Amino acid sequence: MKVNEALKVIDDGWVRKPKGFRVHFQKQVDSEWVTEYAPGEKEKALDSDVVAWRLAWKLSEARKSDKSENDDGDLVNIYIVDDLGHPIKYYASNQFEVFNRREI
Repeated sequence: MKVNEALKVIDDGWVRKPKGFRVHFQKQVDSEWVTEYAPGEKEKALDSDVVAWRLAWKLSEARKSDKSENDDGDLVNIYIVDDLGHPIKYYASNQFEVFNRREI
């Protein structure tokens, strides 16, 4: 086996390290739910999942209030995704976590 072939086998079977993280959330705009990210998709992603989770938690806490569930501006279904859009487990529990979960 050539070295290049061996490296391809290793790359295909190796655990992939994400190249960045974003906070995924949904909000209601004009009675329609839209998905957005922080930082935005055209901005540089965050380097750390811990920083991203901290941002997600702060967004969820800042949006909690006595508003009704249908108020515009509510941020729901907040979680972290990697550079490919795959959900990332919460570092504190090693479980998939969603802040302000709501069925849409």
